[in-house]
Amino acid sequence: MLIQLNVKNFALIDHLELSFHDGFTILTGETGAGKSILIDSINFVLGEKFSKEFIRTGADSTYVEAIFTLEEPAKAILDAQGIPYEDTVILSRESFVNGRNSSRINGKSVLVGVLKELGKELLDIHGQHNNQNLLDSTKHLDYLDSFIDLYEKKAFSDYAEQFEHLSSLKEKLQKLLGNTDRDKLIDYLKFQIEDIEKAKLRPDEEKELTEKFSMLSHAEKISTGLVQAHELISSEEGILSSLSTSLHALKSIEKYYEKVKGPIENLENAYYTLQETFREITDYKDEVYYDQDELNEINERLYIYSTYKKKYGEQLEDVLAYYDKIRKEYDDLNNAEEHIIKVRQDIEKVRHRLLETGREIHKIRVSGGKNLSSKINEELKFVGLEKAQFMAQISGTEIIGPKGTDEVHFLISTNTGEPMKPLEKIVSGGELSRIMLSMKVAFIDKDKTPSVIFDEIDTGISGRIAEAVGEKMYSLSHSFQVFCVTHLPQIAAFSDNHLVVSKHEEDKRTYTKVNDADLSGKTDELAKMIGGSAISDPQVRSAEDIIAKTQKIKEKYTHKVK
Repeated sequence: MLIQLNVKNFALIDHLELSFHDGFTILTGETGAGKSILIDSINFVLGEKFSKEFIRTGADSTYVEAIFTLEEPAKAILDAQGIPYEDTVILSRESFVNGRNSSRINGKSVLVGVLKELGKELLDIHGQHNNQNLLDSTKHLDYLDSFIDLYEKKAFSDYAEQFEHLSSLKEKLQKLLGNTDRDKLIDYLKFQIEDIEKAKLRPDEEKELTEKFSMLSHAEKISTGLVQAHELISSEEGILSSLSTSLHALKSIEKYYEKVKGPIENLENAYYTLQETFREITDYKDEVYYDQDELNEINERLYIYSTYKKKYGEQLEDVLAYYDKIRKEYDDLNNAEEHIIKVRQDIEKVRHRLLETGREIHKIRVSGGKNLSSKINEELKFVGLEKAQFMAQISGTEIIGPKGTDEVHFLISTNTGEPMKPLEKIVSGGELSRIMLSMKVAFIDKDKTPSVIFDEIDTGISGRIAEAVGEKMYSLSHSFQVFCVTHLPQIAAFSDNHLVVSKHEEDKRTYTKVNDADLSGKTDELAKMIGGSAISDPQVRSAEDIIAKTQKIKEKYTHKVK
């Protein structure tokens, strides 16, 4: 969620620091006070288009910083960009009069496109002039699939597995067909195969040769050490003789002094261990020898291993693995025609299975699309669009894509008798905003964007419909942080947090400021909406009545407000 916004020299805003809470936040103020400027500043820091008119007159640059709590999938974008993070993420953007720009995420410079990509995962702005995620037809399939939990169904997992298999088969076929210099490649592979085979490399030989080379190279030193150890153990004054004498001495007193039983046992164990060690040293002494010819032969063989590791891999295992790889590639190329036929047959079989599975997925989507359409149409009626009809259009194709064979488009007719049109073709800002609100409610459990702004979605509505729209946005704030810019008291009355945007003149300059309104201030703001800037007692009482009525509606919901 958005927790803080810092703005400097942005249009009429000289300097502004705002902290936000969860729940339902209302922004109100007279026309021209700067509500749209505040939304523009948020759009700016989220990577939207920049106009030099945003820079406050007399300033060299404009700067906006937004701090959000961090949730998935925003973390995936930060991971992909190598940007470290903890529980929050800081987005900042600065633009200068001379055209220079700076965009940062957690202090790291990024392209403005990355800022925009991340911004879409953090906050969604619905207004008369904003293109939102729900309006992006390329995302409609994902929205529907998320709504029906398609990714959890066996048909989809089967399809995904088959699609991956198809991709690998196509890649294999492309390799078989794409070798224009096939004969040259076959000759080259054959040369390498014969070269490696000629060396007769073995996984265990190199280690054996290395050990023997070390022995032959240091035979004199090794032999001297073994002979010396042999003599020290076996001579008349050596360790074995001393141990034997010690044992004899202790055993002669054992029957008089039982405490020596332990030392006797320890010495006997040491004696037997030393005897075994002596036999090993004797064997090693006898097998150590020096042979210059053999040393030369081993050196030449080790050189061969070294040469092949330089040519085909750092380690012997790499060389042998490379041999297996080119051997298979060589066999495949020699039998290319047979392989091509076989791979093409496999591709057709997998394509046939994918089309069948795709039709299963199509049935699931059609059923889910009807449920989604019914749910959204109910919400449309609630917000006063009784004549509107929403439809999730699922068109089956023969085109095999990574998520199936369907195309999904969200269509709507806003008046009786009018044809269904794509959402993005809706002209009326007021209708579009209420449609977006209805869809947002329908996708409440699936939409991952943690914050949403509804910018003046009250165009063309009043009375009961305004109250219904306010209630819907309030209900939405149980799952999202919701902001709403409004001119209607029926909507503003639902606020958990109320921000008042105003402007004033000082030293012949105009300034926009934002203040938190308490209950009294909220009542005054609603009274102004009812009857104008001059507040009268009847207007205040009307505002109080609206707030009291709204409070009863809000009691249907459980909501923790900061």
